[in-house]
Formats: sequence, C-alpha cells, structure tokens
Amino acid sequence: MRISPLILSAAVALGAAACQPAQQADPAAADPAVGTPAPVEAPAADAGGSLAPAPPAASTEAPPAFRATGNEPGWLAQVSDGPNPVLRVETGYGEQKYEIASPTQGKDGWSGKAADGTEIKLSYQRTVCQDNMSGQEFGATVMLTVGARQYHGCGDFAGAPAQATRP
Repeated sequence: MRISPLILSAAVALGAAACQPAQQADPAAADPAVGTPAPVEAPAADAGGSLAPAPPAASTEAPPAFRATGNEPGWLAQVSDGPNPVLRVETGYGEQKYEIASPTQGKDGWSGKAADGTEIKLSYQRTVCQDNMSGQEFGATVMLTVGARQYHGCGDFAGAPAQATRP
C-alpha cells in the first residue's frame, strides 16, 4: 500500500506537534466554577491508532467550496467559498505555494495570477475521478496549470456526498 505524500507530510506534522510540551492555558480562560485552567485537548487517535485530523482552527477564512489533489508530485488546490473567494495552490508536496485573491471564475474552473506573476488555472469536469493511489472516488476530474506545468488529479465541491472507494 502506498501512502500519499501529502497525507504523510500531514501525519509527520501532527506527530511533531504532538511531541511538543503542552502549553499552559491562559488563566483568564480558567473555568470559573473550579478555578483551574481549562483542559487542553490532545488530537484523538482513530481505531487504527493514527492521529485524527485536528478540528479546524477558528478563522475568518471561508471553508473551501472546491478542493482538489493530485499525486506524483503531490499537489493541492482549494477555492474558498463566500463573496471574496481565494484560490490557494500548493505544488511540489507543499514546497511552492500560490494564492490568488478573487480569481476569475469560468464555467469550468478558476484562473488568475499569483503575486509573483505565475499564471494559475484550475479547471474541472464533472466526471467521476478515481485517485490513482488511494482508489477513492471524487465527483470531478481536475487539471491544474501552474505556469507551463500541468498537474492532473481529482476534486470535489463542498457538501458533495462522500464517494465510495472500490475494493
């Protein structure tokens, strides 16, 4: 079984964070009924013993309306929801990061220029796509273009029903 590099890097980051000493809670956040600091929760482990993803941090960022990933090399693209969408792209297993505020939205995707002038286009087709490493099915086949380089993968819109995996 082969593990996606994005999943592996996330697991390593979570493992490293779990090894850090617990930070003291702010006394102002103490439980007034008891007078002790509120507990700091550790990430939960799933049935397989691996760490479950941490809940999203409180943020003013809108959740992704569309999320896509691909393998070899690993990449990730997300378009936030809301009145001012943002297109965030990571390539090279997270080594290169791009952000486009207010990307142009077309009938089949989003495009724009990153701060460094790199042209980015995220396009999709609403066809079933199967991840080539995990076998998981998604609702869209995706092509990400960063400059002259093309990446292929799968994606889904927020609220899309979970797709079944094939044996």
